[in-house]
Amino acid sequence: MLTFELHASEDSNEIAIHGSPQKLEKFASDLLRLVKNTKEGHFNHDHLYSDEWGGDELSSVKQSEESELINHVKIYCWKGSKFQT
Repeated sequence: MLTFELHASEDSNEIAIHGSPQKLEKFASDLLRLVKNTKEGHFNHDHLYSDEWGGDELSSVKQSEESELINHVKIYCWKGSKFQT
């Protein structure tokens, strides 16, 4: 199970990531692969989708009643000195 959920209120917005140990380990591995495969001076990206959006990376069951399930997560890797802040 891996979900990204938006908790929005008048005071703030928060993204909560819920995951099983296996899915969190896979997510960490995917992030490291993205970093490794991004060339210096460029950016690269990856997508995570729920099954309703054509993928199997994200679960479709909310873990919190007060949240909104996010069905598509796009992760960008910006690599190089011109991208660092």
